[in-house]
Amino acid sequence: MSKKLRAGKAIVLMICMVVVLAACGSKGNNEKDSGQASPGTGKKTTVTMGFWGTAEDLKIYQDAASSISKQYPNIDLKIKQYPSSDQFWNTLPGEIAAGVAPDFIKTTNEGSYEYITKGLFAPLDDLIGPAGVDLNRYVSSANDIWKVDGKQYALPSSVIPGMFFINEELWKQAGLGAYPTTWDEVEAAAKKLTTKDVHGIVINIDPYHITNYVKSYGGGWDNGKAINSQANVNGLQKIFDMYKDGAAVTPKSLGFGWDGEVFANGKAAMTTGGYWYKGFLKDAAPNLKYVTLPIPKGTTEGSTMIADGYVVLKDAKDKQAALQAAYYMTNDQTQTAFMKNGSNSAVKTLTPQYFQENPEFKSVEPALKTATDFAYPAETKKFKDELVNQIEATILGGAKKSPKEILDAIQQQFK
Repeated sequence: MSKKLRAGKAIVLMICMVVVLAACGSKGNNEKDSGQASPGTGKKTTVTMGFWGTAEDLKIYQDAASSISKQYPNIDLKIKQYPSSDQFWNTLPGEIAAGVAPDFIKTTNEGSYEYITKGLFAPLDDLIGPAGVDLNRYVSSANDIWKVDGKQYALPSSVIPGMFFINEELWKQAGLGAYPTTWDEVEAAAKKLTTKDVHGIVINIDPYHITNYVKSYGGGWDNGKAINSQANVNGLQKIFDMYKDGAAVTPKSLGFGWDGEVFANGKAAMTTGGYWYKGFLKDAAPNLKYVTLPIPKGTTEGSTMIADGYVVLKDAKDKQAALQAAYYMTNDQTQTAFMKNGSNSAVKTLTPQYFQENPEFKSVEPALKTATDFAYPAETKKFKDELVNQIEATILGGAKKSPKEILDAIQQQFK
């Protein structure tokens, strides 16, 4: 998906290093697991939050850090920004071994299952009560996405479905009428929108985008148990069909790094995407007029649910203080600031305001009821790489595998 800056490419290296290095470089903080942020002593506990994002995100976090003492006088919150998700996950293992890793991080639910199954994120259940955290503050669907085997692994920050974007000017120039609601309608429109300079649709061969297609056909990966389901085959077949028609293009084919760049440069009229398009297009193509729709229907209404959350790392020096700092990051003022950037708050009382603040996303509101978690296999990095490699080999490399053959082969690796 890319510009969302999600964790992924370095996941295997990160997990292998963490498991080994954490064992060798344990900070001996077991006695601090239920720390109280030094209550009543007047001594502050320093808590560090790690995140990757924009300069604007950093300012919002710094403002929150400067005011946290109003609610938690014993916490001194430091913010550490990483340039990208890749650098974050590449750097973290060494930081854990050296005892300088952040205490909690802001991350996305896509790919988080692998970290949870490897024991790198701390379960929060035993900390929630003592920390004074109220999970009822958040919408239940956001809480549920961060539950694994009945345990809560994050405080949700945002929750928003996947989206579909159309270049309004190109659509009108092609003489097209009502906007599409199904993939069949998208495919027909993509053919009419395709010219010598513009492709009808950019389909980034990336698990985020692929997952939105398969979910719209009633599919999903089910943590590796349903990779080769017929619904998934149908979703992947639709992608193949649009490439076969010549109406679809990959960012790589045009020399771009991700789908947003293709869309911003007017090289494709349609694309799957997400809320991050708003901030990106504001800077990259301020004059581009676009329409945002729910993910089109294949056989059903389905899409991914993007739910960012605050996760306490297993080696946090003071887990309870870290959780309290994470909880503070979901205060109304901080959440409202992020809503202005296009991110829908997971806080119940703020969610209704989101579509007033971001009217261009109003059409996707119904999808909040049908969008679901990514549910990648526990070996997420392996799965994502294999999925991309096999599809690219056919679409870009000339291999002759069908969607069923591709998914059957991948399923064999995740029995």
